[in-house]
Amino acid sequence: MGAGVAYFGSRILRHVVADMQDLAARGFTGVLHTFSENDLAYYRETMGQIVAASHDCGLEVQIAPWGVCQMFGGEAESRFTSHHRDVGQVLDDGTRTPSGCPNDPRVRAFVHEWIDAAIDTGADRIFCDEPHWVHPEHFGISTERWGCRCEHCRERFGAELPDALTPEMVAFRQRCLVDFVGDFVAHVARQGAGPAVCLLPLTGGVHGIDDWSSVAALPGLQTFGTDPYWKAFGEGADAMVGEYARRVVGLAREYDVRPQLWIQGFRLEPEDADDIRSAVRVAREAGIEDLWTWGFEACGHMSALGGSDPAAVWDVLCEALLTEVRA
Repeated sequence: MGAGVAYFGSRILRHVVADMQDLAARGFTGVLHTFSENDLAYYRETMGQIVAASHDCGLEVQIAPWGVCQMFGGEAESRFTSHHRDVGQVLDDGTRTPSGCPNDPRVRAFVHEWIDAAIDTGADRIFCDEPHWVHPEHFGISTERWGCRCEHCRERFGAELPDALTPEMVAFRQRCLVDFVGDFVAHVARQGAGPAVCLLPLTGGVHGIDDWSSVAALPGLQTFGTDPYWKAFGEGADAMVGEYARRVVGLAREYDVRPQLWIQGFRLEPEDADDIRSAVRVAREAGIEDLWTWGFEACGHMSALGGSDPAAVWDVLCEALLTEVRA
């Protein structure tokens, strides 16, 4: 039985060490450190020190590509796509975006570079966090737009791309995303490291993957999970968390991988306490032993993610997540 938390926002080692000691003292068994492109450029050795310090506290470490190429989860910007603007996904109206195209070999090469650096930190698991096609709203563009229609997508499609998001185009996008995730997993696994994938909690629509087994079955994958952040999606905690916990556990058993689930720990209020407890309960009842929350101290250090009383929310998260771990 384990419990982990995402950590970001500090690169001052003595402060990080104090926080890791606090997590271990509370009973947490793992920490996820974000590793942005800014970290890659300016904090690469520091990240190795942070991972080592986390291990010294007895914590398992995951490391995530925070906002890398604007194709993974996270509130970080991409240096690579801003410096190489021709790698961005092209929307259906011809607009080039800052979100890298998963079919562009230059993007894949850069993601491989990130993976190599992430492995060098000594982290236990390399975490493929919410891989996705462009979300136009992230760049102030209408959600009616979609991508990608770049030359690399046309080449992979093998014919003229549809002008509309037809069922054929939706299926093509899903195949390409699964192929991109498979390339991520394979590059990690080839080096003897531990690949982990966290899919957005969507199985339909513009950004969902219909067949999650296509990801769970990827050769070399060790951990398969998702993050049903109920309040972010305007859903009920019991229903959404329970549904996706059961889905992840079932696929993990079928494909012999480790099931993982993430509990929302951002933009919550004290009155969400019962939902937090319910979310943890249904996840554990479904068989999730590898349970995590985003993020440290209910993200109180980031005003865009913290609620009005993150300290109170953090107390509830710790109580709910760690009761069985400590037992």
